Amino acid sequence: MTQIRSLAPLAAVFLLAGCGGGSGQTGAASAVTVVPSAAPVATPAPTPSPTATQTPTPAPAPTPTPATVAIPPAAAPSFQSVVYVGNDVPDLAAYEAWLGRPTDGVQLFSGRNGWADWSDSIGWLADRWKGVARTRYWSIPLFAEGGTLAAAAAGDYDSRWRGAAATLLAASPGDSTIAVRTGWEFNGDWQPWAAKGKEADYRAAYRRFVASFRAVSDRFRFEWTPNVGDFGTNPEDSYPGDDVVDLIGMDFYYNHEWDPADPVAAFNYKVSERYGLAWHQDFAARHGKPTAYAEWGVSRDSDAPYVTLALAWFAAHQVVYASYWNSNAAYAGKLSEGQYPAVASAYRVLGAR
Repeated sequence: MTQIRSLAPLAAVFLLAGCGGGSGQTGAASAVTVVPSAAPVATPAPTPSPTATQTPTPAPAPTPTPATVAIPPAAAPSFQSVVYVGNDVPDLAAYEAWLGRPTDGVQLFSGRNGWADWSDSIGWLADRWKGVARTRYWSIPLFAEGGTLAAAAAGDYDSRWRGAAATLLAASPGDSTIAVRTGWEFNGDWQPWAAKGKEADYRAAYRRFVASFRAVSDRFRFEWTPNVGDFGTNPEDSYPGDDVVDLIGMDFYYNHEWDPADPVAAFNYKVSERYGLAWHQDFAARHGKPTAYAEWGVSRDSDAPYVTLALAWFAAHQVVYASYWNSNAAYAGKLSEGQYPAVASAYRVLGAR
């Protein structure tokens, strides 16, 4: 938590009072309406392409002992239900009509295809979504393609970060907090800010990012987000410090290439594996931080029990929010167009709230 900047109870801090990240594009309740921006941009910056967890190729995980935990009955959870829909306002409207109620928030990813895209896409997205009264969770890349952790740690990008902060602040009237995560999935090898062997630079870069944003406003709150699993580096070695982290997140997807085939066993493996969901909750508790799941998803219709267990996990651990990857870009997780009807039924308990 930032230097514990008056972070009230858990969810309250990140409930941005109806305001609202690689990047993205992507009928039931007719009363659910998303109001798009009144002033669409005529020639926007290129829509950034999404960067969901790019699955690395480690050796297959050993199948754990068959799960003994019973699947809980469906219950309407209490955490913030957030969604990634590919950065498109119309796709949010379609998702909410399918879900049967407004979502609590939307995950937005700005671009990183060079520094012009890195900077311009933030303002473009802010303008695109300014008429949509949903909490926004911003995923802003630590730096553009071609950047390095060493340069970030040395302060080479401080002015760019301050510029991004000013853009977000200008697009966020009022005094509510602005939720930002950066440098996510650093413990894997697929992000340009991969920290393995460069943990000190990662920590320093993250700290400079936060300091740059705070130099513009104290309204920003910051999420630190490892990917689930062991990729040869201990995520704790890249933790930048309690004074610059408000929320500890995690990204996890059901990957049928190496996760157990049985969905209950697969979820329990996610919980118990090294640097899995249980580690995530324990680490956050040791640091006095609330938790979130910034990206999660499934990719087969047989995954419904996994979804039920995930929703129960989120509720039991009082997470601030969980953001589902409702897109087929980079990971085939989209639920709102009938791709996985059994999974959709398990997931739509969220609409009962």
